[in-house]
Amino acid sequence: MTGIVEYSLLNAHKDFNTMPFTKVDGLIFAQLAYLDYDEFVPDKQLFARGITFSNICEQEDFDELFPLERTARKNLLLFNSMAYSKRYGKIRIRYHENIFDSEKEIQFSATTFIMPNGDACVSFRGTDSTITGWRENFNMLYNDTVPAQLSAVKYLNNVARKIRGKITVVGHSKGGNLAIYASVMCSPKAKEKIVEVQSFDSPGFTEEFVTSQQYLETESKILKFVPEESMIGMLLNDTASYRIVKSDGEGIHQHDPFLWIVEDNDFVTGEKIHTKAKFVNSTFKEWVGNFTPQQRELFVDAMFDIVEATNVQKAESFVDWSENLKGNTSIILDTIKDLDPETRSFMLKVLRNIFPSATDSVLTKPKKIFKDTFDKIKSRKVETDDSLE
Repeated sequence: MTGIVEYSLLNAHKDFNTMPFTKVDGLIFAQLAYLDYDEFVPDKQLFARGITFSNICEQEDFDELFPLERTARKNLLLFNSMAYSKRYGKIRIRYHENIFDSEKEIQFSATTFIMPNGDACVSFRGTDSTITGWRENFNMLYNDTVPAQLSAVKYLNNVARKIRGKITVVGHSKGGNLAIYASVMCSPKAKEKIVEVQSFDSPGFTEEFVTSQQYLETESKILKFVPEESMIGMLLNDTASYRIVKSDGEGIHQHDPFLWIVEDNDFVTGEKIHTKAKFVNSTFKEWVGNFTPQQRELFVDAMFDIVEATNVQKAESFVDWSENLKGNTSIILDTIKDLDPETRSFMLKVLRNIFPSATDSVLTKPKKIFKDTFDKIKSRKVETDDSLE
């Protein structure tokens, strides 16, 4: 049994005629969307036809492709395993787009990988570690659409007009949500070119969306993959149509694509979704069903009021913010004191279960800070319930 890096190495000698595009390839390209192609894929002048993996490796500033230190080594291994292989060596990277606007609360990025035969894989980036990126995620709780989803539709329509072959659309985490949304809402001409939509541990949609005519017309092309202890992929999941996969990680670590287990060029099938993941999903679904969009918006505003109130160091990412969270218990209590008891209780559940995943749980210190802080909040809440209501 192997992972995506080993899969890439083992199949380096097989082109896509010998072994057609697989689901594991889809996860690889979903992961590659997290790299920073801004300086490498300008789509003009010298690189009008795009740029290959090996071309990028030869650039002096190659290391700038891997901006996140916590994932740089894994991404470097994956990228290098593909750069000079027969399978991936002639793929051209094109149409990279990257939008980040904290005022408009949008974090969007997408990249297209074009195969030698003209087919393409359109890959949408998942949530990065920025506070803006996670604010947009939570905005999905009360908005029918968020800016990144609208950008995804526009991007897919534009790329589809330039692609002569078939298109596979992929994404991990929020990227999978964007992949599905764009594929459902794109133009009829773009939709004709889409052969498959692959979503990897991605949050779902409202019941209204998954029962819409547009979704139902696209549903047969959509494949969803979630690990056994999925937390992110089970959020707002209104369909039983997903495949469970095995992971070498535990808990939220299973969200990491590098830990998904591969055997015989496919994912190893898992047994069942664990109880805690089901609980988080059912809690969110119940809350969304019982609260109006206006109430959900108030909740999200309160959630990020906590972030702003405790962000004395002006951190831009959840990793940096969480490192400075210890000692801010009183600020958090003051921020949520005016919420009604039911919303306040739900807020505590979210903070305990969801926010640690914003850092991908790669640092133990932030996890301990969250646990210590919210244990204090729970004890204080019991003592102050009467005064806060």
